[in-house]
Amino acid sequence: MSPKFSVEDVDCETVLDCLYDLSKVEKKVLSILGEDEELRTRDVAEEIDKDQSTAYRALEKLVGCGIVYKEKRTIRNGGYYYVYSARPMEHVQEEAKDCLNEWYENMKDAIDNMD
Repeated sequence: MSPKFSVEDVDCETVLDCLYDLSKVEKKVLSILGEDEELRTRDVAEEIDKDQSTAYRALEKLVGCGIVYKEKRTIRNGGYYYVYSARPMEHVQEEAKDCLNEWYENMKDAIDNMD
């Protein structure tokens, strides 16, 4: 049996799949959120050509993964809405490296302790 993917196949999408188990829609949403851009759910829905509930679920998954920020904005005459923006890529990269290092150490220990 061979591994799921080879070292040559590793790219940004592979990393996102391994770390966060993102769907195609979630990856598309992440790609449209720029570090300096804030979008509402309806804006994201238009960009991905899906309904707002689909966009909302994707955004909330990304927030839960810690790779997207969610900020509440108040409307002057009452009410509020949320805007979403991508976390700076440097933060995501550092977390991914930390995760990889921890995984490596755990795998190495497991291999060393094989019977």
